[in-house]
Amino acid sequence: MKILQIASGSKGNATYIEGNGSKIIIDCGISKKRILEALENENHNLDELNAILITHEHTDHISGLLPLFRATKAIIYMTRGTYEGMNKQIRDALDLERVKFITNDSTFNIVDISVDVIQTFHDAADSIGFILRDMTTKLVYITDTGYVHQSYFDRLKNADIYILESNHDPEILMESDRPYQTKLRILSDHGHLSNEDSAYIASELVGPKTKYILLAHLSEECNIPELAIKTYQNVFNDKNVSLERIKLKCCSQSVLKEIKLWKYL
Repeated sequence: MKILQIASGSKGNATYIEGNGSKIIIDCGISKKRILEALENENHNLDELNAILITHEHTDHISGLLPLFRATKAIIYMTRGTYEGMNKQIRDALDLERVKFITNDSTFNIVDISVDVIQTFHDAADSIGFILRDMTTKLVYITDTGYVHQSYFDRLKNADIYILESNHDPEILMESDRPYQTKLRILSDHGHLSNEDSAYIASELVGPKTKYILLAHLSEECNIPELAIKTYQNVFNDKNVSLERIKLKCCSQSVLKEIKLWKYL
């Protein structure tokens, strides 16, 4: 499996994942031009895209959906709630023959990659996360959620790579100029994971196979990458869980170096 983290945060989200024949983008909240440039820099071909997975209907996850849809033959996978919650202009422009509606706790295949759908908890119509597996690699993708239900923990454990939201530091958030109601929404069970909540969840999930944790959807106003990393280190240390063999990276609007896990075949 190859993973190219293109963009993450409130200004737009996009992640490219490639298996042995499968080429997938999770969310497309940035321009087609930016996605194309990121893929071409790693010698990937946008024309070969198989699937676009959508977590929810917020603009920072779907603003580039129509241009990408028109430029490829990719199938869009989303919940019906997400589809209904989309801007009508986007919804009406989609060819439903290339849209597959999925549900929480469903499983489907994209060529060689199996995709499990899990429920997330956000102020959206029907937000979801994903567990992707090929023959050798397991990837967990969870952003935009106020919490992760413990009933999913067994399924989420011991992934090779986690792309997990670490949105904010509560103290910085409360001291920010954001409206009080916005602060309460972010802190709620249908808001965003804080650094500490994210680290606690990750510490419960990592296992012998885990090689990477990518901290996603960091707030530019209410978080600091170094603080997110330090919070992870403190929580893991408090829980006596080692980070020594795990690469911990913060995502942003800059493309991260592509992760290639082919060598573990």
